[in-house]
Amino acid sequence: MELTVESLIAELGLELASGHESAQAHVRWVHSTELSDPTPWLRGGELLLTTGIQLDGPKTQRELIDRLADHAIAGLGFGTGFRHKRLPAALLAAARKRSFPLFEVPYELPFIAITERAFAQLVNERYEMLQRNMAGDVLAEALTGHLYPEDLQARLRPFGIAEQVAVLAFSLPDPTAAAALLEGILERERVGSLVAIRNGLLCAVIDAGGVDPIELARRVRGELSARFAGVRAAASRAAPTQALRLSFHEARCALEAVRLQNGGAPEVASYADLGAFQLLLSLQDDDALISYCRSVLGPVEQGDGDYGEELLRSLDVFIEHNGHWEKAASALYCHRHTLRYRIRRVEQLSGRDFSNARDRIEFWLALRGRELAR
Repeated sequence: MELTVESLIAELGLELASGHESAQAHVRWVHSTELSDPTPWLRGGELLLTTGIQLDGPKTQRELIDRLADHAIAGLGFGTGFRHKRLPAALLAAARKRSFPLFEVPYELPFIAITERAFAQLVNERYEMLQRNMAGDVLAEALTGHLYPEDLQARLRPFGIAEQVAVLAFSLPDPTAAAALLEGILERERVGSLVAIRNGLLCAVIDAGGVDPIELARRVRGELSARFAGVRAAASRAAPTQALRLSFHEARCALEAVRLQNGGAPEVASYADLGAFQLLLSLQDDDALISYCRSVLGPVEQGDGDYGEELLRSLDVFIEHNGHWEKAASALYCHRHTLRYRIRRVEQLSGRDFSNARDRIEFWLALRGRELAR
């Protein structure tokens, strides 16, 4: 679980005096200070602890809160029983005005108890991050398709994954923030799993022995949606371990396919929703897919050097927005005239006409196929 001011003071049995709406920000570190302006030595995200020895008047108290809030400090724990018997009124008023997290630390609770509790949780966070990075490396290696089946099984065995696998994929604004929750859900479900971020998606390679991947993805999505907005889910079919690469792309493409639908998307996307992606998946391990992508995209990639990638990215967004100039330009953060120039340039290089549905479809397939071939 991520360390926040709210979670830390709840563990310590303390209460917020202000800033309840801001107390869920991540705490990066904890410092104690008696400086009236410690911000030159801070980076933001720290939780500060002070006894307020130098805060001898309302003006310095208000100024401290303003400085901390402007510097994106996570919160302030104020020790009472030293210079101040209670939270100073000016300090509290300034914190409430800025919605800045402020809490009282009674004399009986030493600062070291707070820092030890916080550091223990931060160490656990770093350990979880290291584990997730290792899981990501394993998944990345598996998706190259270059591992022998026995090597792939050996990589997955420590994660509790045996001979049958499936992939669950979740799209949400901040997949990293949801990774620990997903791990906890799968652990509670007693499903062996490898959780990693891949292609901007929160992914779980699961042991599919005796598990319905779609039903599991539905339950997981329900729990993630209770904490995070805009969660979309997809699941591959159960398959032998050596088919992990295909399973990953099946889940990812199912998620992409339903995103392109105009309403009526299922709660959990699956192979039944693949549509044209099924053709691409059938070719993903074949040189024919790479050859097709090069034949369509090559004139653009090679014709304008490094700018070719930007042209293809603009074309991709243009097609995804059904040729709507304003919406596509907004998604690309450029002016619509700039986008029109880029699309005309692609037409010149490729000899295509994007008012023609067939040309748009061919490029859309080639762009999706290039993702699979990477």
